[in-house]
Amino acid sequence: MDVEKGTRQLKSLIEKLERNNRTLRSHPTIEKIERGELSQAQLRHWATQLFIGNKAHNANILGLIYAKCDDFPARKAIVENLIEEELGRVSGANRSHPELYLEFGEAIGIPRAELLNASMTPDATAMMHWMYWLADSKPWYVTLAGISLGSELFNPDAYVRVIDGLSRHYKLSDDALLFFSVHVKVDQDHGDSSAGSIFRAIPESAAAETLWAVETHIELMRRLWSDINPPPV
Repeated sequence: MDVEKGTRQLKSLIEKLERNNRTLRSHPTIEKIERGELSQAQLRHWATQLFIGNKAHNANILGLIYAKCDDFPARKAIVENLIEEELGRVSGANRSHPELYLEFGEAIGIPRAELLNASMTPDATAMMHWMYWLADSKPWYVTLAGISLGSELFNPDAYVRVIDGLSRHYKLSDDALLFFSVHVKVDQDHGDSSAGSIFRAIPESAAAETLWAVETHIELMRRLWSDINPPPV
């Protein structure tokens, strides 16, 4: 697929979604965190569902993409991404991203055993099954585009705002927020470089399906971030 054409189509899609407030760039949960309006119970529920529905699965999904990928430059990039997920070498955190998230959970009062064994809400369940279904059912480049571009184009801006709100209103330390600060830089680098390398590997016939995967992932992520209210006991 022509990289310039793919980039234009992706930009057009993002602009359409942003006009309709359908991305993380204008999201009520982020705004509530910035203003300190989430209760502790809401904050813990949001953090739990985001982890078990999405963040805990990223290394697995990258492994599934790698196993199907037949493009050698892309395979190298996927391995580098996987090494960061599992070892934190690129960022210098020297801990896996799930470990960084578990530390964040502990800082807001979620024991790691509770976070690892929590029950999923429908939105978290939808996100998790979407990622595994996409990786299992679609070509590697459709999965990589959907999940990578659908997240990493928005994470840096969203996480900067989350870090600011959590540090100011919830008094969390820099160490407690390392999961988010690591992703500001790592996802910025991935987001800047991923689109071109992915588009080069996509057949022209798969362009529409690839953009559909990006749009679907953005929507499911938006819904997952909206999941802030614990179910009634």
